[in-house]
Amino acid sequence: MIELEVKTVGSDAAWTEKYDCKGDPERWAADLVSRFNAVLRPGEQPRDLVAVRVLEDAPPAPDHTWRKENLTTIIDKAGPSYDVYRCERCGITGKRFGVGEGIRRDPKYRAKKYEKCQA
Repeated sequence: MIELEVKTVGSDAAWTEKYDCKGDPERWAADLVSRFNAVLRPGEQPRDLVAVRVLEDAPPAPDHTWRKENLTTIIDKAGPSYDVYRCERCGITGKRFGVGEGIRRDPKYRAKKYEKCQA
């Protein structure tokens, strides 16, 4: 995990952003800022890389611990049958459609931050 300090070109105000990085952090950060500057959208300002800090590696977030909530499979006449699941640790919910299928997080938990357990 690295933390970049970046600023808008010509500005003194800087901010930090955190990223997972593999390889040389300095080169990776410079390439990231270069790619950003190469594809600016209307109204976006180019950025300068101010500093790169390597953060201690945090342990990876654990997978969800799913527990089935319903006793019997729910049969939906308008759609497929499913089971309702809830993570024991963080409380997010999801459904499993069919045998051997993975659990799909409910729409309000589709964001990337819910891929791993937040407990």
